[in-house]
Amino acid sequence: MCSKAGCSSEHCFVHPEHSEHFSLGHNHFAVWAAAWNKDENLADLETPPNHHKFNMAPGHKTADISPLLQHQLADRNQPTNNASPVINFNISPELLAVFHPAPAQAAIEHGVPPPAVHDPQSLVQSGMQHGPNLTLDAFCTMYGLSQDIRTKLHDNGYTGSDTLTFIIVPELKEMGFKYGEIAALKAAMRQWCQ
Repeated sequence: MCSKAGCSSEHCFVHPEHSEHFSLGHNHFAVWAAAWNKDENLADLETPPNHHKFNMAPGHKTADISPLLQHQLADRNQPTNNASPVINFNISPELLAVFHPAPAQAAIEHGVPPPAVHDPQSLVQSGMQHGPNLTLDAFCTMYGLSQDIRTKLHDNGYTGSDTLTFIIVPELKEMGFKYGEIAALKAAMRQWCQ
């Protein structure tokens, strides 16, 4: 127990220059010990650390607190009357429909094809209209594809434009196509779909 009359605390801090005392609990000791252990300039046996748990300690001056913290404490203690205004918007469903496009099924019913989905592995993007059904020779001739491209496709069993729609780029690489040949075939398929 503290030796001061009327104090019920077991441990108190009495400032060397003031007769007032400040009761200390386990949290105070933990903070004090941590500060002292970190740097003796932060706290020692006679000087508690500059920590909010010691703000009411005798001899603790507000000037010991950083100016930024002083300003924040002053702001926190000020009453706040500046509530933010509430703004409500009433927007018609017709206007909101702009942000929620109609489903693809409704577009198909009205004769509009769904938008194409880009797949870098496919020669024909989904949703694109296919061109006329051509034989492999006619397709290669019409779109200026080389004899090497035609031979590789023929050797792998492709017979016409309808079967070319199922080819994906990794399969072309497996068949030995060069990058330029893949690009030429992609360009031909794009023209065929228009």
